[in-house]
Amino acid sequence: MKADRIVTALSAVDLFAGLSPRVLGRIADAGHVAEFEAGADVVHAGEPVSGFRAFSPKGVEMHVILSGQAVVVVNGRTVDTLGPGEYFGELSLIDGQPRSADVVAGDGGLSTFALPRWSFDELLTSHPEITIPILRVVAARLRRAEAALD
Repeated sequence: MKADRIVTALSAVDLFAGLSPRVLGRIADAGHVAEFEAGADVVHAGEPVSGFRAFSPKGVEMHVILSGQAVVVVNGRTVDTLGPGEYFGELSLIDGQPRSADVVAGDGGLSTFALPRWSFDELLTSHPEITIPILRVVAARLRRAEAALD
């Protein structure tokens, strides 16, 4: 997939809302396209995101779905199905905690833009403006969770 198509896909993701095309291009350059066959495991609940694994060839990555679907499973129960423009794995990149769900490629397979943890950390350091949209998304999630408790 060409870099300009990845930049376009990233520009539609709330985590990267309002970032300049130049910064989106840097994000696109820092990741790669990952392909998964139908039913393939993408991430596992409890999987650590630190230590050697964070620097292995597959690495620890967040994924933005380019095509196909990802099925999110928690404690053996399907809790969500994600499609193009949606993402997963970002929380573990942000807080360094183990994965909170299993994610499996849907029936038609899955293509994602994968951003490794070490690239994510480097991007936050070199482009601190990336943190603003991320903070907004995390704050909105927290407010929704608090509202659901009321």
